[in-house]
Amino acid sequence: MPARPANYKLLFMLLFLVALSGCSTRLAYDNLDWLTVRWVDQQVSLDEEQRALLRDVIETQQLWHCATQLDDYQVWIEQARLDLLADRLDKRRLAEHGEHLARFGRTLAERLEPILVELAASLDDQQVDEVLASLDDRIAELRDEIESDSTELWAQERAEGMERGLRRFMGRINGPQRERLERWGRALEPTGAYQLAQRIYWRDRIAGALARREDRAFLEREIAALLEPSSAWPEGYRQAIEANRARTLAALEDVFALLEPNQRARLSNRLSRLSKDFAHLSCNSEAPLAKLRDPY
Repeated sequence: MPARPANYKLLFMLLFLVALSGCSTRLAYDNLDWLTVRWVDQQVSLDEEQRALLRDVIETQQLWHCATQLDDYQVWIEQARLDLLADRLDKRRLAEHGEHLARFGRTLAERLEPILVELAASLDDQQVDEVLASLDDRIAELRDEIESDSTELWAQERAEGMERGLRRFMGRINGPQRERLERWGRALEPTGAYQLAQRIYWRDRIAGALARREDRAFLEREIAALLEPSSAWPEGYRQAIEANRARTLAALEDVFALLEPNQRARLSNRLSRLSKDFAHLSCNSEAPLAKLRDPY
């Protein structure tokens, strides 16, 4: 049975930054180090030295991010808002916005490498076992999902999930928009078997990297590869992802073409508010400029 397609995440890529405006962007950003350490601590039990290490490298990267990236975020958000108001959110523009966000993601992934290398190198054998047990649990959850969901139920869940995401940002979905999302869910190509195989593959590769974590050069190469998971996709999986991406872009184009005035206004306001939130974020002016530019 199918599982959640990888590019079901496209909508949430496009609206990821908008989501921050649902709470306090400044509060979330200012507490990013604490939130990240807490999340990592839920995956593996860190000792105090490891928590301090993680907080230090996150703080350094956050200073870099604040000093070099936030202006680009504001420019992108404003362009997305102008495209929304000008009815330019067709498949081409949606794809361009998706690629823009993907570039943001790739830049962040590159900066995550030293954090992950330092953390992985510091793990002891018991912590490695915790990491692998957590990965095994996620594999089991995905396998259960694949085995329990019928194709019809899966398609319905995808459509309902997309509707919930859209409703959060632009309000109640109208009938034609809902019907289009239901057709989108039924048209998606199942990728569950591929996802399960990839999850098992990466679990084993992570295990291999952690088994040789004292070899710094090897660990760095493996983590760099793990941050580019699509490089190991088989051709069938890649084709399914591209087909589903095209279907998702087409569905979003149709949904946005059916926007009602109140929906458009709500989404525009969310984008405008988020842009202002980023404009009000300030970096730590006491940090040495050299540290902001290149902490390593």
